[in-house]
Amino acid sequence: MKRLISTVLLLTLVGCASTGTEITSSNNQIQFPHYSLVLPTPGWRLSRPDENNEVAVVTLQAGPPLSATFQMRFIKNGIFDERIKSWSARQVADDYRTLEKRIMIEQGVNKGQYRLSEVVMGEEMVGDKKFYTMKYTTSASAQRQSASLYLYFPRDEGNSFFMVAHYSEMIPPNVSLSRSFNSEFLQTLKSLRVNP
Repeated sequence: MKRLISTVLLLTLVGCASTGTEITSSNNQIQFPHYSLVLPTPGWRLSRPDENNEVAVVTLQAGPPLSATFQMRFIKNGIFDERIKSWSARQVADDYRTLEKRIMIEQGVNKGQYRLSEVVMGEEMVGDKKFYTMKYTTSASAQRQSASLYLYFPRDEGNSFFMVAHYSEMIPPNVSLSRSFNSEFLQTLKSLRVNP
């Protein structure tokens, strides 16, 4: 039964390359049929790998010599199961986050690809919008990642879709992060406008 699209599976499809268009003050607004965003500048690059599913990937590489990759991903996630459409936003968010964690364990941890730690689920207000969150860290021999998953629902219940926003900081295990771009991610979330 097709329930929800998994961000973990979709993220592996769009990759982490820094290809795409450089974001400037003249092209930093993106518009899809169901949502729009104002993106950060300068240094970030935008790719739209899946127009039909309204996917946008924003990437910045930094550090000597470009050893850190910062990435924001925005996805409209459809709800196809009529039973799930009747659930509250919190129920859908809990189901989705539980599924994400299970997939990371089954397809990453159990297969020896990475270790998963510091998984924390919660809620967070960003501007005037409530997001259901899941923050976690993965580590492998070649890379360490700190990531945050933010889910936004247009309504408290009866949603046919919700927004998935994912922010990650990926660095080699022996490199210290000189700065975070989490504030740029949160600023981008503040600009989110959804057309239900």
